[in-house]
Amino acid sequence: MGIQPRSIILLEDDKRTEIQQLIELLASPLGLADDLVELSFDFSASGGLLSKKQKLDSIKKMTAGLASAEQKSSYPIANYSVYLFSFQQFFHSSYRARQGNVLEGIIRRVLEESKVTAFKRKQHKSVMKDKLGISTKAGHDIDVLATNSSSYLIVQIRSRDDTGGTTAKGSLVELLRDILREKHDAKSPILYLIFVWEALEGNQKQSLIGKILALLADEISGEHLKEKLDEGETVQVNPKIKLQLAYGKEQFAEVLGKFTNNPSLKDIFKKTIDFASSWDDLWLAYAVSSLELERLTMGKQSNFQILNDKIRNLGFKFAMQDFDHYLDSSERLAHKLLADWKEESLPVTSPSDQLTYIRDLILLKMIHEKHLQGGLSLKKHEDQSTLVD
Repeated sequence: MGIQPRSIILLEDDKRTEIQQLIELLASPLGLADDLVELSFDFSASGGLLSKKQKLDSIKKMTAGLASAEQKSSYPIANYSVYLFSFQQFFHSSYRARQGNVLEGIIRRVLEESKVTAFKRKQHKSVMKDKLGISTKAGHDIDVLATNSSSYLIVQIRSRDDTGGTTAKGSLVELLRDILREKHDAKSPILYLIFVWEALEGNQKQSLIGKILALLADEISGEHLKEKLDEGETVQVNPKIKLQLAYGKEQFAEVLGKFTNNPSLKDIFKKTIDFASSWDDLWLAYAVSSLELERLTMGKQSNFQILNDKIRNLGFKFAMQDFDHYLDSSERLAHKLLADWKEESLPVTSPSDQLTYIRDLILLKMIHEKHLQGGLSLKKHEDQSTLVD
């Protein structure tokens, strides 16, 4: 009976250099995966997957009709809708705040591999003030700040072409506007780069360029500014600062290649994205916890609880060697439990899918156990992102 492979970073040996690098890049979404696991195995009356309903505010109850659904909670589907909405709101707001950390981390890693200094977020303010002589009256965040020794690079990231309203578009150049308005004389040349990660069809490109130029209208002048930005060319906004728009990863890699003087940067960029893409912790925790939430709201015991009881009845305890060989140990235990899983509780029907689902439950249980046993801490790796969507 075949079983799908998994790559679970939270169960890998964090002493390995490759895993340390992945944790550095993915600490924030890995933290969310860990949070989902802890909720899934919290069986207390006030905690667990059902607890997010407590965060549901009166606005959501009104505008999503959930107040009406609560009044009909004796009907299982109405009850489920309230808990599902609350859980999804928790997950997506948490994820949205975290994805920027990964994008910024990838860019910093690519720059560092190209022998360029990429500063940590906590260093940005001091570097701007001490190295560049810039300290605006209003505090502004920078997504990525780097130097190649002779000049500096400021990157402001927007994740997708089709997201973000007028305010979000404008925020990408508010720092530049204030630098120009307050007449800061930068000590070194600066390339101020706006990067749209997912170009898609580029439907919002002209709108973005229009907003950039409108916000900078009182501070810059020149011919063909709109055309230059549209073509990805640099615009000299003062003697020391150039502005550029990179639409999509390919154009961005070309700009970074010139800044770092590294002709291989495009390959490094692709390799780093691929490196950060092959892991299963978050989607697995999200998918399984979402399925189990439905059982809980229908008044049934979750498969997390059923698994917990079966492992306890076996007298089985996870040892360090189980974590060291988590794929083999989880599969062995899954085969043992499948034969004894008489409850009609699994959301899949084929024997191979049932084996895989039990194995996935076990993997999440192992993350929980490793957490209890003092496993790796993700907090020291996390850095707050200000990515504009």
